[in-house]
Amino acid sequence: MRAYYLCPHCRGILNAKDDIILSAENSKGEKGLLLLHPEIGNYSSSKSKKFKIDKGDKLSLYCSICHSSLDSKKHKNFAQIQLLDVNNHESTIIFSKIYGEKVTLKVDESDTLSYGEHCKRYSDPEWFL
Repeated sequence: MRAYYLCPHCRGILNAKDDIILSAENSKGEKGLLLLHPEIGNYSSSKSKKFKIDKGDKLSLYCSICHSSLDSKKHKNFAQIQLLDVNNHESTIIFSKIYGEKVTLKVDESDTLSYGEHCKRYSDPEWFL
């Protein structure tokens, strides 16, 4: 079994082959699919060439299955999905919706791990609790 990323609303599996597939909308209201690398801390992504996203653009992210918003209730700059790992352990993955900002948190009942070079921008440890 491999790790699966789940929508927190419909619990549908968001990853196919080697990518997490999300629906996205840029600040101009244009929509497209955004494919994210499933390895936490790897910020490579892909999208259609016609779907324009500028560095610093704050995206709206949605489940590619049920189309529910993936906005985090804890902070306006973040989205969240669930991770079901190979041991059937579930964690919450919180990540920046600002294109090019490298911040990811893996939160479970015992620990919070942070990844990415821009984590210090969100140094207040209480905002995600």
